[in-house]
Amino acid sequence: MIYTMSNAWNLLDELAERARTNTTKQNNMDIVDDVLTMNFDVPGLSKSDITIKVEDRVITLEGENDDRTFNKQYKLNEDWDINQAEAKVKNGVLSLSIPKMKEKKKKVLEIIVK
Repeated sequence: MIYTMSNAWNLLDELAERARTNTTKQNNMDIVDDVLTMNFDVPGLSKSDITIKVEDRVITLEGENDDRTFNKQYKLNEDWDINQAEAKVKNGVLSLSIPKMKEKKKKVLEIIVK
């Protein structure tokens, strides 16, 4: 492909926009010992720049400062205990850990026939 000066400027603009809006180079998900761990590269963002919300089992992760924006959403099934989720930011990486829901013992109820 032959790049004209116009194409080169468009490419530079596109790369700059990607760098500004997409801070997620790393997006690792892993399950170890019944804990789902999600890691995201968020260089330049501190914990005060990041919000995590849960609505209808959808986790929304957002972050913003003067240089970058970050926005991801994930829908989790009933297997994961969102109420026990923990998040931390260290060395430019946001880690979100969600344990698997403990199996509930089935409750047997006996109804007395009168």
